[in-house]
Amino acid sequence: MIIKILSVALLSFNLYFQNPDQTTVEIFDVKQEKVIKQRPLTHELEKSILTLLQASPAVHSGFSMDPKAGLILHVEFNHPVKLSSDIYPDLVKEAYLFLEKGVRPKALLFFNTNKNMLVVLDGDSEQFIKKNGL
Repeated sequence: MIIKILSVALLSFNLYFQNPDQTTVEIFDVKQEKVIKQRPLTHELEKSILTLLQASPAVHSGFSMDPKAGLILHVEFNHPVKLSSDIYPDLVKEAYLFLEKGVRPKALLFFNTNKNMLVVLDGDSEQFIKKNGL
């Protein structure tokens, strides 16, 4: 699974240098094991992602982060963002959202200070996917 995430990150890196003004969100299908779609990070989508990231986050206490199905969204924010929850130690520069039907959303966050954190969010993965046309 880590290799899959790294491949998505490398794809993002390449896309950034091809068009640095256009931030995209990569959508990775877990079952297909590939990026199935890329779309621009619109204001509405960014707002929806930030709302989800602020939905009562709790540090993930599990040992495994290996989803069996669903989507993984990868976004690098144009400018690091400040989230309202005190659980976050710094500005978030990059996020991976794990969206699996029937499972609370999870996020792997990378901060400005090169720290990272895995959190569980109080949201509905399926509703988030439908609302944002993913």
